[in-house]
Parts: sequence; structure tokens; C-alpha cells
Amino acid sequence: MKTHYNEVKELRLFKNIKEEEFNRLYTSMGMYVKRYKKGSYIALSEEPVRCVSIVLEGVVHMESEDVWGNRTILVFMNRGDLFGETFACGTSQASVVNFLAARDVVALNIPFQAVMQLTPDMDRSQVQLMGNILTSIADKNVRLMQKLDIVSKRTLREKLLTYFSLIARAHGSNEFDVPLGRVGLGEYLCADRSALTRELSRMRDDGLIEYEKNHFRLLVDAI
Repeated sequence: MKTHYNEVKELRLFKNIKEEEFNRLYTSMGMYVKRYKKGSYIALSEEPVRCVSIVLEGVVHMESEDVWGNRTILVFMNRGDLFGETFACGTSQASVVNFLAARDVVALNIPFQAVMQLTPDMDRSQVQLMGNILTSIADKNVRLMQKLDIVSKRTLREKLLTYFSLIARAHGSNEFDVPLGRVGLGEYLCADRSALTRELSRMRDDGLIEYEKNHFRLLVDAI
């Protein structure tokens, strides 16, 4: 299965890369597309990660898991986001997290060796691609810093308000959909699902939020 330029041309990974350049890079770098069923693991902790991957369809969760089986969602990747790049391009290619297909996923994989093949005769498109990868890595690091800010809050209410404020600012509206269900949101916030449900109800009773399933409205100014 091969992806075509029209399917990816708007993604930031291929910004300023023309169709003929994309086709040449696709072949020369050995890119390939792979599908993953919802609930399947794309890579497990301690397994080697040999590709920089980009989500074309679906949602990928980067999760940590302790020895008792408790899972925490560190960050989730949607269409256009990279995953695996930290380990594929690092000193050790062994992953320290799990990558889970939270929905059916289609991913474009770029072998690590092709990404890091620096030669004096690199053409413009390869330089551009590497620059785009670095920009995408930086963007993900910002999201990880935001996650750190959220989970560093002392109370569950503070974590929820910080998380909702970030989403509201990203949408430019105090009304938005949360991309995680209750289980996923609990794992993302490092909170028990029952405690999360109770706190959301209290926040609604206190006039801070309104919600229906995954659709929320902040009643305090966040933007």
C-alpha cells in the first residue's frame, strides 16, 4: 500500500515539498504505509523503534505502564503528528513507552537510517523534510510540556481546568469537544475514573462547566 501526494500535501511534514520531490523521497528513503487495528500495539516498551512514523488516519496514544499495569497517556497523536521519532533518532532505539492504536490507524513510516543519512549532495527536498521533522518534534515537545504543567497541579479540579483551558485556547472558544473518553481522560490526567466523574459533576454543580458526554463548555473565561 502506497500513499499519494494529494493525501499528504497539506501535512506540515511535507510543507514546501513538491509532488515530484515527494515521489522521489518516498522511493529513495524506503517509506511505507502500515495499518493497525484499534486496540493493537504499534510498539511496546523495550522494543526497538526503527522508523519515524506519521499518523495519516486514526489516533495513537503514547503510554507508560507501571509494573502493576497502571497506564498513563503521555500524549496522543492525530493526523499529521509524528510518533516514534524520539527513539528512532536517539542513542538507544529501544522504546520506553507503548504506542497504542486508540482507533484504526494508518501510518506512514520513514526508516531511521534514511532520515539520518547526511551526505554532501543532499538535495533541497531532503533538507526540507528534515527541517519539517525537527519542527514537528519541537511542536510535540511543547505538548509534553503542557502535559507536565497539567499533571503538576495539586488537585484534580486544577488539572481539569488547566487542561480545558488549553483546549479552549486552541479552539478559540470556551465550547469544545474533548478528544478522550472518561477512561482515556483519567489516564491522561493520572486520575481514577470514578474520582474524575465525581469531580466533573461537582464542577458542573459549582457553575464552572457544562457538558454532555465529551462536549464541554467552560463557564469561566479561558481565552
